[in-house]
Formats: sequence, structure tokens, C-alpha cells
Amino acid sequence: MPNYSKTARRNLAWKGLGLAAALLMGGCATTTVQYDAAHMSSISDSDLRPNAAPLEIEAPLSIDAVRNRTLAHNSEYGRAQVQLLETVSKAGRQGKDFLPQAYANSFGTWRNNASASVGVKVDDPSGDMPEDFYTAQDRSAAVSSFTASWDLLEIGLSGFKANRRSINAWSQAEQNQHLCNTMMVDVENAYWRAVAFEQAEAKSDWLKSRVAYALDLSQSRAEQNPETRLQELMFQRELIDINRWYQSLFRSLLSAKPDLARLMNVPAGTEFELESTRLPADLGVLGQQGVSQLVSTAYQNRPEIRQALYRKDLTLLANEEALWRHLPGMRVFIGGNHNTNSFVLNQGFASAGLNLSWDLLRLGQIGETKRAGEAALAQQDRQTEILAGAVMAQVMIASEQMRALDHDLILAWRALSVQGQITENLATDVASGDKPETYLVKEELLLELAFIREQMARAELHTAKARLQQSVGTVPYCQANDRSQTGDVMLTAHAEAG
Repeated sequence: MPNYSKTARRNLAWKGLGLAAALLMGGCATTTVQYDAAHMSSISDSDLRPNAAPLEIEAPLSIDAVRNRTLAHNSEYGRAQVQLLETVSKAGRQGKDFLPQAYANSFGTWRNNASASVGVKVDDPSGDMPEDFYTAQDRSAAVSSFTASWDLLEIGLSGFKANRRSINAWSQAEQNQHLCNTMMVDVENAYWRAVAFEQAEAKSDWLKSRVAYALDLSQSRAEQNPETRLQELMFQRELIDINRWYQSLFRSLLSAKPDLARLMNVPAGTEFELESTRLPADLGVLGQQGVSQLVSTAYQNRPEIRQALYRKDLTLLANEEALWRHLPGMRVFIGGNHNTNSFVLNQGFASAGLNLSWDLLRLGQIGETKRAGEAALAQQDRQTEILAGAVMAQVMIASEQMRALDHDLILAWRALSVQGQITENLATDVASGDKPETYLVKEELLLELAFIREQMARAELHTAKARLQQSVGTVPYCQANDRSQTGDVMLTAHAEAG
């Protein structure tokens, strides 16, 4: 009979108790943090936005540079790409569905006296065992086991799981495509409004001084000549109203550059300039297409439509898997075991078994499962139909808005041209002494007002064109970049999974 050292077992027990005590003390040692004013005083922009990278270039930013910067550093888009990587990585783990569930178990017992009992003599044909060998148990013993089990029904359903993970990956890619489309509209809107702001800001101080000069000059004339006092006051009122109109439009552009900085995710306080490029006011290829053709293109390209189709495929998979769940469950297991009890004849042994279970009451629920699946599929079809109607309305509205804004730009450009001629002719009259200079200031203010309105009309038209591209689902920049990035993510995830 083998003898085991009591000292070794005692040391092992003390080590186990020490480890458990260390874990308990570690949990008790944790502390909480209250984010009060004193603690928050050390928080900086770099702490809250660690991914806000400085601009790589100091030159004025073009619209393409802003698009590149947004896709590369925007936090929301970066988070979506990380989520896509995780989803695609899960889709590449198809072979792991066939691996068993493995369990490791170990426990020990101790008592202060022997577990004596009356046993049965064990017959030993080999003659190696002593006479009158009876089973019993040591005062201390440890039992360990390692078991692997396979659920055969789950293995049979692994194809559904693999297909579901693949569909989720492609659906997430379409969600990222939708996010890219939306961001590019925001970039287009913020960029061209920021361009208008920069151009208006360049003359802001000069225009304020000119208006103040004209108001002082008119007030001086009103005080010197009572006969023209009413006329001068009416002029001042008109000039103030025009200036209020101009300042209102100017203030509406103040948020453009901060919005652009947010989209590009630059550090707080970063100064940057934009290229003052005046794009042609053409409607592009989409502007030449009819509504029915645009709607058909939207159905083919909108990521939301493809997501709806993916959701329908997931519903079909769920319905079929629910029917398979009515089959009996079968689990196969095999394992190894070890017992340190010295009185045990076979301290190490292998075990195997089969467990078959079948919920017979569920057999009568197959019809209900089918009806529930058909109802879920019909509900998904209705959701897709509602989405298609919304897409159609968005395309029609975006198309009409673009044409209306194109007409507004034509009128704004004509107004700017006419006002420029008026100001130029009046400047000639003022230089020759035929007209007072206050009249010229008013026309200069009207000229700047016409200019900022023309710039805003141009920005609104380019935003409308981008919004029409978004509603149709053909944003060129996103299709060129997001698809290639998605492909890279797919390849990287499959390589890691393989």
C-alpha cells in the first residue's frame, strides 16, 4: 500500500488557503473614485480625446483632404470599424463549433479519523494484491477529473451559427457604409459653409468700421441740417436693418469650422484654413436622371435596403433552426479521472457515456413554431416595405430640393452680379461728388450681403447634391474607401481566425 507524506499534503493545503486569502484581500483593497471638482481639475482635452491627432499639413485643406482626415481619425467611424473587425473575426471561427465543451474539476476532503467500514474482498486473479484486501478511504483525499463532451444536436446546428455570423458581418459592413455616407454629407455641408465663413470673416472688421463710419456721418448731417434729419434717420434705420440681416447670416456660419474640427477629430484650439474653391454649379450625373431611375438605383445601392434583406435572411435561419430544436438532444462525453485515495484499487481511470433526451411535449408545438416563424417573416417583409417607401420619399425629396436650390443659386448669383454693378456705378458717382458716401456704404453692405447669400446658396447646393447621393446610396468617396477597408478587415479577421 503506497504511503503519502502528511507534510506535503499539509503544505499544499496551506498554499491553497494562502491563495484564497490573497484573492479575498485583493478584492477588499479596491477603492472607488469620486469625480469631484478637485479631481476633474486635472482632466484635459488629450485625456478625454486621446485619438485626436494633430493635422499633418499646414497648407489650406481641400475637400478631399478633409474627407481623408475624417475617415482616418473620426472617433465614431473608428469605433464602427473596430466593431466590424470583431464581428468579422467571429465569423471566421466556424471550425471552433466542432470543438467539445471541456470541464476540469478538482476537490479535496479531510477528516480527523479514518473512514472505516466493512468492505468486500476483492478477487485478484493476478495474485499481486495482498490477502483480505478491502476498500476504504484515507483521512485526506483529492479527486480530479477532466471531461470533454459533444452536443451532437448543437454540432448539427453549427451551420446555422456560421451563416448567422457571416450575415452579421456583412450587415455590420453595410452599417459602416451608411455611417460613411452620412459623414460625407456632414463634411460637405460643414466644409462649404466654413469656406463661406472664412470669406465673410475676411471683410468683417472692414465692414463693421464702414457701417459705423456711415452711421456717424449720417447722424452728424442730421444734427447739422434739421430739414434732412428725418431722411437721415430713415437712412440709419435702413442701414441698421441691413446690417442685422447680414450679421444674422454671418452668425449662422459660425458653427461650420467647429463642426469640421469635430468631424476631423483635431485637438482643441487647432487653427486651420480651407481652400476657397468655387465648384461649378452643375447638378452632376444624378441631376440628369428621372425620379424612377433614381429610386431604382437607390433600391440597388442603399445599405439600409441590404441590411433589411440580411435581417430577412436571419429570420429565415432562425425559423429553420427553431424547427431543428424539436429534435432530441444527444450528448457524448469522455473523460479522465484521478483519485489520491490510497485505499482505492484503480486511482486513475477513463470514463465515457451517452446522454439522450427528448422533450416529447414539444413535438406537439411544431405547428406553433412554424406559425410563429411565418409571422416573424411577414413582419420583416412589412418592415422592408416601409423602409422602401421611406427610401423612395427621401430620393424624391432630395431630387426636388437639389433642383430648387439650383434655381436659388442662379438667383443669388444674378443678385450678386446686379448689386456689384450698382456698387461700382455708385462708387463712380461718389468719387465725382454726385452722391454722398453714406449711400456707397449702404451699397457695399448690400454687396457683401449678396455675396454671403450666394456663397451659402452654393454651399446648400453642394450639400443637396451630396444628400441626393446619400439617398441613392452612391457616395463615390465612401464606395471607393469603405469597401476597400471592409475587404481589408475581412482578410485580416480571417487570417487571424485561421
